[in-house]
Amino acid sequence: MPRDYDRSEIPSVYNLEEVTPFRDEPGFQQVVFRGIDQMVGFSQVTPEKEDGEPHTHPYEQMNMLVEGRLDFLVDGERVELEPYDTLAIPPEVPHTSRTVEGETATLLAFWPLREDRLAGTAYQDEFPEL
Repeated sequence: MPRDYDRSEIPSVYNLEEVTPFRDEPGFQQVVFRGIDQMVGFSQVTPEKEDGEPHTHPYEQMNMLVEGRLDFLVDGERVELEPYDTLAIPPEVPHTSRTVEGETATLLAFWPLREDRLAGTAYQDEFPEL
Protein backbone atom coordinates (compact mmCIF):
# COMPACT_ATOMS: atom_id res chain seq x y z
CA MET A 1 0.00 0.00 0.00
CA PRO A 2 1.25 3.51 -0.73
CA ARG A 3 2.51 5.05 2.52
CA ASP A 4 4.78 7.83 1.32
CA TYR A 5 3.62 11.43 1.49
CA ASP A 6 4.93 14.88 0.65
CA ARG A 7 5.83 16.43 4.00
CA SER A 8 5.80 19.93 2.47
CA GLU A 9 2.03 19.54 1.95
CA ILE A 10 1.36 18.94 5.67
CA PRO A 11 -0.85 20.10 7.29
CA SER A 12 -3.50 19.52 4.66
CA VAL A 13 -7.15 20.47 5.11
CA TYR A 14 -9.96 19.67 2.68
CA ASN A 15 -13.65 20.50 2.87
CA LEU A 16 -15.24 17.21 1.82
CA GLU A 17 -18.41 18.96 0.66
CA GLU A 18 -16.27 20.59 -2.07
CA VAL A 19 -14.51 17.42 -3.29
CA THR A 20 -15.83 15.60 -6.38
CA PRO A 21 -17.47 12.34 -5.23
CA PHE A 22 -15.56 9.12 -5.84
CA ARG A 23 -18.89 7.30 -6.01
CA ASP A 24 -21.88 9.13 -7.49
CA GLU A 25 -24.91 6.92 -7.98
CA PRO A 26 -28.66 7.55 -7.73
CA GLY A 27 -29.28 8.20 -4.04
CA PHE A 28 -25.64 7.81 -2.98
CA GLN A 29 -22.58 10.04 -3.14
CA GLN A 30 -19.30 9.31 -1.40
CA VAL A 31 -16.09 11.27 -1.02
CA VAL A 32 -13.05 9.54 0.49
CA PHE A 33 -10.20 11.07 2.45
CA ARG A 34 -7.06 9.20 3.44
CA GLY A 35 -4.28 9.36 5.93
CA ILE A 36 -1.20 7.14 6.05
CA ASP A 37 -3.00 4.01 7.27
CA GLN A 38 -6.70 4.98 7.44
CA MET A 39 -9.55 6.36 5.38
CA VAL A 40 -12.82 8.17 5.92
CA GLY A 41 -15.83 7.83 3.65
CA PHE A 42 -18.14 10.89 3.72
CA SER A 43 -21.46 9.71 2.30
CA GLN A 44 -24.75 11.38 1.46
CA VAL A 45 -27.60 8.86 1.26
CA THR A 46 -30.97 9.96 -0.14
CA PRO A 47 -34.31 8.17 -0.53
CA GLU A 48 -33.49 7.45 -4.20
CA LYS A 49 -30.86 4.88 -3.15
CA GLU A 50 -32.04 1.38 -3.91
CA ASP A 51 -31.80 -1.17 -1.13
CA GLY A 52 -28.52 -3.03 -1.52
CA GLU A 53 -27.73 -6.62 -0.74
CA PRO A 54 -25.69 -7.17 2.41
CA HIS A 55 -21.94 -7.29 1.76
CA THR A 56 -18.82 -8.04 3.77
CA HIS A 57 -15.19 -7.00 3.77
CA PRO A 58 -12.05 -8.28 5.51
CA TYR A 59 -11.64 -5.29 7.83
CA GLU A 60 -13.57 -3.54 10.58
CA GLN A 61 -15.73 -0.59 9.60
CA MET A 62 -16.76 2.12 12.05
CA ASN A 63 -19.72 4.35 11.20
CA MET A 64 -21.02 7.57 12.69
CA LEU A 65 -24.27 9.14 11.52
CA VAL A 66 -23.95 12.91 11.30
CA GLU A 67 -27.50 13.82 10.23
CA GLY A 68 -30.74 12.15 9.20
CA ARG A 69 -31.55 8.56 10.07
CA LEU A 70 -30.34 5.27 8.59
CA ASP A 71 -31.63 1.76 8.95
CA PHE A 72 -28.71 -0.68 9.09
CA LEU A 73 -29.00 -4.43 8.65
CA VAL A 74 -26.01 -6.00 10.42
CA ASP A 75 -25.66 -9.79 10.54
CA GLY A 76 -29.43 -10.14 10.01
CA GLU A 77 -30.40 -7.66 12.76
CA ARG A 78 -31.91 -4.25 12.02
CA VAL A 79 -30.81 -1.17 13.93
CA GLU A 80 -31.86 2.42 13.31
CA LEU A 81 -29.19 5.09 13.68
CA GLU A 82 -29.95 8.66 14.66
CA PRO A 83 -27.49 11.58 14.57
CA TYR A 84 -24.26 10.88 16.49
CA ASP A 85 -25.03 7.17 16.85
CA THR A 86 -21.89 5.17 16.16
CA LEU A 87 -21.79 1.58 14.95
CA ALA A 88 -18.87 -0.85 14.65
CA ILE A 89 -19.08 -3.65 12.09
CA PRO A 90 -16.46 -6.38 12.60
CA PRO A 91 -14.64 -8.00 9.67
CA GLU A 92 -16.65 -10.44 7.52
CA VAL A 93 -20.02 -9.46 9.08
CA PRO A 94 -22.73 -8.92 6.41
CA HIS A 95 -24.27 -5.43 6.42
CA THR A 96 -26.16 -2.85 4.37
CA SER A 97 -28.11 0.34 5.03
CA ARG A 98 -31.02 2.44 3.76
CA THR A 99 -32.63 5.75 4.60
CA VAL A 100 -35.57 5.97 7.00
CA GLU A 101 -38.91 7.54 6.03
CA GLY A 102 -37.54 9.33 3.00
CA GLU A 103 -34.87 11.27 4.91
CA THR A 104 -31.47 12.24 3.58
CA ALA A 105 -28.60 11.04 5.77
CA THR A 106 -24.94 11.95 6.13
CA LEU A 107 -22.66 9.13 7.27
CA LEU A 108 -18.97 8.92 8.11
CA ALA A 109 -17.37 5.50 7.64
CA PHE A 110 -13.88 4.81 8.97
CA TRP A 111 -11.72 2.08 7.41
CA PRO A 112 -8.11 1.01 7.20
CA LEU A 113 -6.38 2.15 4.02
CA ARG A 114 -8.34 0.54 1.15
CA GLU A 115 -6.73 -0.11 -2.22
CA ASP A 116 -10.17 0.00 -3.87
CA ARG A 117 -10.69 3.62 -2.73
CA LEU A 118 -7.20 5.09 -3.31
CA ALA A 119 -8.14 6.59 -6.69
CA GLY A 120 -10.76 8.67 -4.88
CA THR A 121 -8.01 10.45 -2.97
CA ALA A 122 -6.07 11.73 -6.00
CA TYR A 123 -7.15 15.28 -5.07
CA GLN A 124 -4.94 15.10 -1.94
CA ASP A 125 -1.67 16.92 -2.73
CA GLU A 126 0.20 15.20 0.09
CA PHE A 127 -0.04 11.82 -1.73
CA PRO A 128 1.32 12.53 -5.23
CA GLU A 129 2.33 8.95 -6.15
CA LEU A 130 -1.05 7.24 -6.61
